[in-house]
Amino acid sequence: MEPPAVVLIAYHADRWIGPCLQSLVGSTAGDWQGVLVDNGGNNGLASLVRQVAPERVKLLASPGRLPFAEANNFALVHGGLGAEYVCFLNQDTVSEPGWLDRCVDLMNRQSHVGVVMPLITNYDGTAWDAAFQTCAGAAPELATRLAEGVTADFDDMPEFIAVPEVTAAAMVVRTEALIKAGPFDPIYGSYYEDYDLCRRIAAAGYEVGICPRGRIRHYGGSVTTDRRAYRRRARWIARNRVLYAARWKWKHRGLGFIRYATRDFPRNLARSALGRSSTPLSAFLLAHADLAAMGRRILSARADQHQWHLYLRQIGWLETCERARGDVTPSSTAVQ
Repeated sequence: MEPPAVVLIAYHADRWIGPCLQSLVGSTAGDWQGVLVDNGGNNGLASLVRQVAPERVKLLASPGRLPFAEANNFALVHGGLGAEYVCFLNQDTVSEPGWLDRCVDLMNRQSHVGVVMPLITNYDGTAWDAAFQTCAGAAPELATRLAEGVTADFDDMPEFIAVPEVTAAAMVVRTEALIKAGPFDPIYGSYYEDYDLCRRIAAAGYEVGICPRGRIRHYGGSVTTDRRAYRRRARWIARNRVLYAARWKWKHRGLGFIRYATRDFPRNLARSALGRSSTPLSAFLLAHADLAAMGRRILSARADQHQWHLYLRQIGWLETCERARGDVTPSSTAVQ
C-alpha cells in the first residue's frame, strides 16, 4: 500500500511552512510523501525541504501565482495522485501526534469513507477553529461535545462522524473518490472549493466526515495580511457562497436565482451598506459583478458542466487519472 500523499501550497509562507513541515514529520508513525508547491513570496523552501524531509517532499514551482484551488490541482497533476490517499494541508497548520495515521487507519477500515478531517483547533490550541465548528455543527452530538471546550474527551464517540462538508485546512481524501469526482473547481479560486469537492465526492457514492481521534491546529487567514487581502477574501467568500448555493442548495437554479435576487440580495446589500456585515460594501459589489460575469454557469447546470469538462481537458485530468489509477473511471459528478 502506497503511503499517503500530502499536498501543501506555500504562499508567503516563511512564518508558517517550517513549523508545518516539522510538526508533520514528528507527528506520524507511518510513511507519507509530500508535494510542496512554491506559489510565490517564499524564501528558502528548497533548503527547508533538504533540512526537514529530503526523502519525502517533492518541491514544485507553480507557473505563476495560482488561486488555492488551481494550486492544489497543479500538485495533483504533477505527482499528487500516486497514492491511495491524498491529504490537503494548509501551510498554517501544526500537526498533533498521530492525526494523519488515525485518519488513514479509519479510511483503511471503512471503504465507504471518501473524505475525512480531524478535530481542528486554533493555532495555539485554546479554542476550536471557526471553519471546523461550522462543519461539525451538522452533527449535533459532536457539536454538543465541542461545546465543552478543547479539553473535552472524545474517546467514547464513534471513530467516524458523517457531515456534509469538511474544510481543506486538513482534509484526507481517498484517491479513488477524487478520481471519480474530479479535483477542485477553479471557478471558486479560494473558499467553498473544499465544500464543493465534498459534495461531488458524496454524489459519487462516498461518505464525508470527521475523525474525532485526530487533532490538528490551524491559524486560518495566514495570507490575509493587509486590508487589500481582507477585501479580496471578503469578495471571494460573498461570491462563492452564492455559487455554492446555486449548485447544491437551490432546488431549481432559475427559481433559486429569482429568490436570491428579490430577497437575499437586497437584504445583504443593505446590511453591507450600513456596516452591519463582515463584507465591506465595495467587496460585496465586486462579488456580484463577478457573479454577473459568470451568469450562465449559475443559471444553467448544462453550461456549468460544459465549462468544467473544458477545464479537465485543459489540465489533462483524465490522462493523469489513467496513469495514476487505470482501474478507476472518472465520472461526471462535477456540478448539479
